[in-house]
Amino acid sequence: MRVGVAIGNKRHSIQEEATLFSKIDDASRKDELIKPLKFLDNRLRDLAVSVASGTPMINCDIGLGQRIPLSQMGEGMAHFFSVISEIVHTANGVVLIDEIDNGLHYSVMVDVWKAIAQAAEKSDTQIFATTHSFECIRAAHQAFSERYVYDLRLHRLERVKDEIRAITYDQEMLEAALMTDLEVR
Repeated sequence: MRVGVAIGNKRHSIQEEATLFSKIDDASRKDELIKPLKFLDNRLRDLAVSVASGTPMINCDIGLGQRIPLSQMGEGMAHFFSVISEIVHTANGVVLIDEIDNGLHYSVMVDVWKAIAQAAEKSDTQIFATTHSFECIRAAHQAFSERYVYDLRLHRLERVKDEIRAITYDQEMLEAALMTDLEVR
């Protein structure tokens, strides 16, 4: 089983991003990256690897007449690129995402979760994500509630005496918890 990792605030190096993107592009799956990234910036037309500066890096075409580096698109876009590229690259595997909401504004989280769900389904990839954000959890619930199959589970770790236990929330339990503002983080 293949395992991909997208770490919250520790992205891949510029060279690693370019290599991963090249593998995805060589497999003719670049559109699986561009479509979800448009949820964050609908100006995005294309992605390409450039070595003009001597270091391979991802550049974005947003209709300015020249491409700009992915890093200039903002921390949220760069983080989301890492997440989606890991999902696409890790087909039939598992992707671990620490602090999934890192760098992303709460107002885009429903669309982010929709894009992650679509990418994971298309790649047959299971996602394990962490967050401390109540808004992120609420957005995930909303996004998965709008899908034909609700395949989200929330696992909250809770200390009971000297043990750590996982409390699992299915759709019904999470819905009730969110409606009553019950702490689920």
